[in-house]
Amino acid sequence: MRIYICVDDTDDLTKSTSTGKIADMIAQEIVKMGGTMDKGITRHQLLLHDDIDYTSHNSSMCMVIDIEGVEISQMQEAAVKVLKANMAESSDPGLCFCRLDQLEEPEQLIAYGKRAQNEVIQKQEAYNLASQIGGTVLEEYGGTGCGVIGALAGIGLRLSGCDGVFRGGKGGKFDGQTHTVAEWKELTDIELFLDFDGNVLSEEDQVEVGDQLKTSMVDHKVTLIASKKGDHYKACKKKELYQGDKRVTTWTTACDKFEQDNDIEECYDDSENACYNCLYRRWTAEGYRCVK
Repeated sequence: MRIYICVDDTDDLTKSTSTGKIADMIAQEIVKMGGTMDKGITRHQLLLHDDIDYTSHNSSMCMVIDIEGVEISQMQEAAVKVLKANMAESSDPGLCFCRLDQLEEPEQLIAYGKRAQNEVIQKQEAYNLASQIGGTVLEEYGGTGCGVIGALAGIGLRLSGCDGVFRGGKGGKFDGQTHTVAEWKELTDIELFLDFDGNVLSEEDQVEVGDQLKTSMVDHKVTLIASKKGDHYKACKKKELYQGDKRVTTWTTACDKFEQDNDIEECYDDSENACYNCLYRRWTAEGYRCVK
């Protein structure tokens, strides 16, 4: 059976153990139980709004695991053990399990996920939908429990097949290498190569990779987005994938209060001491706010 698992709002400002790292640990435990991870963990961006109590990014972490002979209750028990051992005391964690073969209304779940990127949603609506659609277990584990909103939304967005950035891909062994698209497909698990306008690259196109190999979910495929550089393409870094966002114009060099985010996956370019890498920035719809 195929299980979607999503976790949200487990950390605080210190990010001594971020939600992404907790998702990694949950995945490891489920794999030990006999599960097989499909593609990897994806980060899904939700709405940035003053009425939402998020830490810095308001994003949830989702994984898809194929497993047989194990009940959701057993997986949930293992995941909760990890969550409780690593969550911040002041956090508001939510955890969601969804069994795909028992999901009766996937289109409702996908629509909810997309709404969570554009609207402020109340916790009770998340619980109501989880009980309606079938095959879904949604629980909160402390604080206000508002993490259930994002935990359910993350599953809907992953299920859509066209949302999310895969966790990992920094400091890889391919730093500085250039290969054709066909060769990259042989060397990695990347399934689709697009340019910045969404055009599919040919098998013969040359693609250069730097110190980041960030991939996204597009059309249910692990996708690398590259920009044209002379006679070849160069894989986009995380911060380049946000060029269309007005936040870019507000990024500045670091001040004397700068402290790098404890989760390298939350940094846009870990080589720069700039506000967008700082532990104390909180993203908003207009840019970022320094909590210091």
